[in-house]
This record gives sequence, C-alpha cells and structure tokens, in this order.
Amino acid sequence: MPSTTPPPRALLVGWKPVAIEALRAEGCSVVCAVSATDADRARSGTDAEIVVADQAGDVESVLFALGRAGLSPDGFDLVTSGQEYSLVAAAAIGAIGGARSLPVSVAIALRDKFVQKERVRAVGVTTARCEAFDDPAGVGQAALRVGGFPVVVKPLAGAGARNTARLASPEAARAWAASAATGPWLVEEFVPGAELHLDGVVRDGGIRLLGASRYLRNVIDVHSGALVGSVSVAAAEQPELYARAHRLVEQVLAALGHTDGVFHIEVFEQPDGSLVFGECGGRVGGGRIDEVTRRAFGGDLHRHWAAATLGAPAPEVAETTGGSFGWAFLTAPAGLVRSVPSPDGLRARPGVVDATVKLGPGELSRPAVKSFDRAGDIVVTGADSAEVAARLTACAEWFASSVAIAADAEAAA
Repeated sequence: MPSTTPPPRALLVGWKPVAIEALRAEGCSVVCAVSATDADRARSGTDAEIVVADQAGDVESVLFALGRAGLSPDGFDLVTSGQEYSLVAAAAIGAIGGARSLPVSVAIALRDKFVQKERVRAVGVTTARCEAFDDPAGVGQAALRVGGFPVVVKPLAGAGARNTARLASPEAARAWAASAATGPWLVEEFVPGAELHLDGVVRDGGIRLLGASRYLRNVIDVHSGALVGSVSVAAAEQPELYARAHRLVEQVLAALGHTDGVFHIEVFEQPDGSLVFGECGGRVGGGRIDEVTRRAFGGDLHRHWAAATLGAPAPEVAETTGGSFGWAFLTAPAGLVRSVPSPDGLRARPGVVDATVKLGPGELSRPAVKSFDRAGDIVVTGADSAEVAARLTACAEWFASSVAIAADAEAAA
C-alpha cells in the first residue's frame, strides 16, 4: 500500500530557488520566507508557498510573516537556510519551534567572523589577529593592537567583500572612519598570499568531499576592478596542498561545531605552502562554485546540503571527466546599456560550457562594489588550470568590450 506518512515540512528562510528544488528532491514540502525585496520574483519563480518578511535575516520579521499566513514555527519538521545572511535566523526559529535545524551556537560561529577566528585559533589553526570595535574613530588604535598597518576592516557578519577595505596607513584609517557607518566592525591584520577556497561536505564530523580552487585575484581586489572568479585544482596535481587543506578543514569545522552540512572556507596560501585561515561559511559557495564543484569534483553541493539538513544519506560522489574548470563573473562598462552579448554568444567562446547574462538593454550598468555584483557569469573548461584562467580572462574582456553603452546625450534623453 502507498505510504500515508506526510512529507517532511520544511521552512526555508531566504529566497533561493535551487535550495527549494533540492529540498523537494529529498521529499519535502517547502514554505519559503523571503525578504520584501525578493517577494515579486519569489512568487513568480516557484509554486512553493511564499511568506513575506520585512527582512528574512530578522527572526522577528519572519515570525510575524508566519503569523500573518496562519503558520507557526512549531508546524515544521525542519527550518533551514541556504543563504549567508539568514543562517542564524533559521537556526533560532528552528530552536523556537523544536524543529530540526542548525544549532544556534554553530550558526553564530559560522557567521560572526570574530567568533570564528577566536575558535579556530584556540585549536592551533593559523589565522589573522583581530579585534572587534564599535566606534569607527577607534580603527587606528585597534589596528595597532593587532600588529599595525596594513589591516583589513570588515563587518563582523559580512559576505562577498561588501564594506571590506584594506587600510595601509593611519591616514587611510582616518579617511575610512570619516565615512564609515556605526559598528560593530572587525579589524584584522593583513594576510598576504594567494587566496583559495575549499568547498565540500561534512557528515558526522568526517569530510566526505573536498575541492580546492584558486581565485583569479584575491576577492578584496574587486574594489579595484579585479575579475572575480576561480579555477579548480586537481588533487592528483597538488597532493601536498590537499593534505594541508584536509587537515585545516577538519580542525576548523570541529572548532566551529559544524559536523553535518556543506562548507565554503577561504584560505591564503603562503610561499612555503602553508595555509592561513580566512573565514568559513556553512553554505554552498557563491558564484558558480556549485557548478564547478559538480563538474570538477563530482559533488552536487545543493543535494548534499539538503540531505545533510534532513539527516538523510549522503548522495554518491560522481565520476568526473577530467580537465580543469573555472568560473568568473562578467562586468560591463558603467552606463545605460544599449545591447549586450547573449548567453549563446558566450557559449561560442573557447571552453565556455555554461553562461548566463543578467544585464539587458535599457538597464543601468554600475561598477561592482561587492564580489557578487555582475552582469553575467561563465563556466569554462580547459586542459589545465592555466588554460582555464586564460580563457576566463579573455572571455570576460570580450564580453565587457562587446556591451554597447549609450552616449551621454542619448542616456539623458
């Protein structure tokens, strides 16, 4: 006889269509709590039940939204989020309703950069010295207490290099303080080295999947116009890197208490090969990291995330075809767009296996201020990482040069 057991009822906090589909693939019925700014596209982008909060990252706002819809936090089997900014809210609402969810203490450790660094340093992982401070005018003294300039200043719970700055001198610190919003802020010593990201899956405290990728440029360089993207590194090509990465990931996740789920960890590689911890997210990495991980390392991170969230068996890691893969965000000149290359035009470029274009004629193109600002994105393959990096750069340059921007008089009209 068919089962009469109702499907697990999941509350997904924050608009993320791929997370809805991943939960549904695990047999869940889904209610999605979205911020008001995402309401229109959420209603048109899924047939899942949508409730609208002022801010999906705010516990009170989500509880109010549920109440208006006649729903209660204790009416769900699972409360989760696939987004950085609503991770703690989902954990708190799950705890309130007694649903399966990420423990609140773990969610905080995955979000608060000061807490992260204190915990990983306590278990012997090398990371930047840091200090939290409230008054922007105090940044200079805080910088001296972490070792002096240069330093990096950022929000305690930011993402995507938004509102993150490298301050090279006391003069730069004073200029930053003059326009900075009230804190709290985090100041940390500047760590040199090439930035990598480590993405994968942890189940019952054991690493089930790990893939390493090198950013084309360190993410903070987006503020100076750098191309945002990365290229996969094969374990067979750099076994020593993977050995170091595996040890670091195990230590970091244990220190943060993140024993079941996916992770996105950023590190800085030093000239001697050692790795310095940057930060860790308990979510699928941004950009096209999910697609590169699937193609290069054989893991569907969204399926793994959903399975871990539910406590279901982990999906199998698939065989890969070899070669290297990478992704990059596309940017365009600032101004009113007249025309833009199509996704098909991008796919005709060397090595491009997937492409999206978010910018259309009649829209305004603006400079990137955070790492996830883009006009589109591409996924590229090649024989090795050098070829992939070259193809990403060439394609991004071609796209930017092919976007037609209206002349000033035409834009004004």
